[in-house]
Amino acid sequence: MGLFAKEFKEVVETAMPITVVIFLLQLLMLEPTWEETATFLAGVAFVISGFTLFLAGVEAGVLPAGNAIGAEIPRRQSLVFIIGVIFTISFLVTVAEPDVNIFAQLVHSLYESITVSSLVYGIASGVAFFLIVAALKIVYGLSIRILLTVSYAAVVVLALVCPPTFLGIAFDSGGVTTGPMTVPILLSLGVGISSVVAGRSRMDGFGMIGLASVGPIIAILVMGILSGGAGTADAGTAVTVAATVPGSILDNIWEELVVVIESVAVSVGPLLMFLIVFQKLFLKYSWRAVRNMVNGILITAVGMVLFLTGVYLGFMKVALELGAVLINMDGSILIGLGFLLGLMVILAEPAVKILCMQVEEASNGILPRNVILVTLCIGVAAFVAMGMAKIVYDIDFALMILTGYAVALVLMWLTDRDIVGIAFDAGGVATGPMAVAVIMTLYAGLSAAKYSGEIAVINGFGIIAMIALAPLISVSVLGIIIKLYRYRCRKTGGDCE
Repeated sequence: MGLFAKEFKEVVETAMPITVVIFLLQLLMLEPTWEETATFLAGVAFVISGFTLFLAGVEAGVLPAGNAIGAEIPRRQSLVFIIGVIFTISFLVTVAEPDVNIFAQLVHSLYESITVSSLVYGIASGVAFFLIVAALKIVYGLSIRILLTVSYAAVVVLALVCPPTFLGIAFDSGGVTTGPMTVPILLSLGVGISSVVAGRSRMDGFGMIGLASVGPIIAILVMGILSGGAGTADAGTAVTVAATVPGSILDNIWEELVVVIESVAVSVGPLLMFLIVFQKLFLKYSWRAVRNMVNGILITAVGMVLFLTGVYLGFMKVALELGAVLINMDGSILIGLGFLLGLMVILAEPAVKILCMQVEEASNGILPRNVILVTLCIGVAAFVAMGMAKIVYDIDFALMILTGYAVALVLMWLTDRDIVGIAFDAGGVATGPMAVAVIMTLYAGLSAAKYSGEIAVINGFGIIAMIALAPLISVSVLGIIIKLYRYRCRKTGGDCE
């Protein structure tokens, strides 16, 4: 019960600020009926209770499994074993990621030719392939700077030939991949591998999330090129349908629950079976230890069901309707709202706190968690505001995102070497469930209200990519400041730690 109480307190403290903002905007801007208000509040209750169970289950079942697997992989000293296990677990964890499921549902509502399953499996395949690269980086001491430079060079080439309707979707997919299910596993795998490989420090474990985020971008860009960009729905129509709340409150809740339970069972079931087999076959765990892990995964699944139901029932529908209304407001107000939402979302993301704690521990306190958190808050808030400016002033997304990544890659070569992995990992963890459920959906509503058809699709995505890009730049700048401080310190002969 202590674990549930701790997670509940954290979820309430972090999720309530942005919930209150959305609720007040709903009351002031939408003038909802009591049924619509009650539906939103029911969604909030589902989100808070579901996320509490989800995080408790991850800590009790998923995280220990990730640590154990990460430590076991290098001991086998088999490249085939490493590749097979990394690919399997990363694919299954990504399929079970709530952010990916939310994202796929929204894309499908605007893009008729893409099914939810094809998008989820495409993203998962991209993650799995690049996680193999990330694991080999740690084992063989490969340069993360070179790997990221080559990877993003491939992204730029594919982006130049990809249909514009797919660009925002592709770059957003890299951000939604790393949420509360995948981040603990990936961080645990990275730290676990680096801890048992001779000559590696715990800081070498960072970078797996950053590399994993590249895979979905490339996978979806390829999907867009192969499809030719055909099949877009009328975004305005799709948004109107999604935002409608028919029937009674109980009917809506039951309808969402049935759909989500089926989806979660399909996504979490294979992951659970893999972890059971791995723990019995390779780790030789007792059935009691396996049962504890299973209980944790089942709690995670129940939490995931409640969380996704609340997101679909409350936040996404209200955010879509708000987008249609807010588009008529002054541009400076929208940009200011973007800054505020960006600040709240980064504070509401548990994965950010996990990363900040991991960084502080791995650096032996040289990089305090609060310094990393403030750096992320400033960067994400600024970039969400820039994303709103893109909608207001019709700025070309390809120009913004490709320029941003060019700057990030240059800074990567200038910043402190140990900061590179942290910066790119932070870009992955910044885009959590609330960012996807609230900001991305609000952004899609704004675009659907301002544009129509294919243009709405082109402009309706990209904000998650902007959030993911922000830490790459802000944390790299922090690394440059640290590097300059150490340089000046050494010149003066002072204590540089």
